[in-house]
Amino acid sequence: MLILACNIVFSQTTMPGTYSKIKFVYEQKSNFFIENDKVYADTLLLKVEYPKLKFSKVISPSDSTKIIGFLEIKSFNKEDKKILGSYLYHTTHTIEGTYDLKKNKTKLFFTRGNKALNETFKKYFGGNYSPFIFNVVVDYNEKKIHTNYPRINYTKSFDSQLKKINFVSDDKSLGTYTFQNSKGIQTNVVTLNKKYNNKITPNIIFSNNDFGVGEIASIFDTITLISVIYE
Repeated sequence: MLILACNIVFSQTTMPGTYSKIKFVYEQKSNFFIENDKVYADTLLLKVEYPKLKFSKVISPSDSTKIIGFLEIKSFNKEDKKILGSYLYHTTHTIEGTYDLKKNKTKLFFTRGNKALNETFKKYFGGNYSPFIFNVVVDYNEKKIHTNYPRINYTKSFDSQLKKINFVSDDKSLGTYTFQNSKGIQTNVVTLNKKYNNKITPNIIFSNNDFGVGEIASIFDTITLISVIYE
């Protein structure tokens, strides 16, 4: 365990002179979280998803620099809980990626949920969540993204999926990108890490990033890079 931990720390700070693969892991977390029978989230998110419920403001239990909102989970009706459970389920993933330099291709494995989410579902939603695993292949030669779910597969072109970062820092390490989805126009914040190759990214492909993606934060969830290994 100590050797593995040392390798991860070393790989995060030093890129070797030669390597054939880059292995990296992202963690995706919902911006909703439950603690002591209270549902916490950004106040804007609570306003959007629960406009009829009155929330209170408090210093975030997980980040003392932030003021967020909370609702007592006992105030949720059946439909409110269904919305919350869906968000927690669909925005909790471990994303394991491997970029192959020779093939110029990345394969990403998404594992939905974790032990903590399972405990939350058992306590507040009446049972375990359904395990779910899928993979995404990003082919930089073909300029296509192949998404493979257990029962359905589909392919999209880079042209239809590329996002452009509007940088707000001179060193091009921090910016935003805006896109249309089923909920309307959404803007996310992206932080790039200058230490890393720009192929280090989850399944969101950018047209103008010179570095690897360190974090993507939306109103709904946050995706954070947690390890990088060169082979």
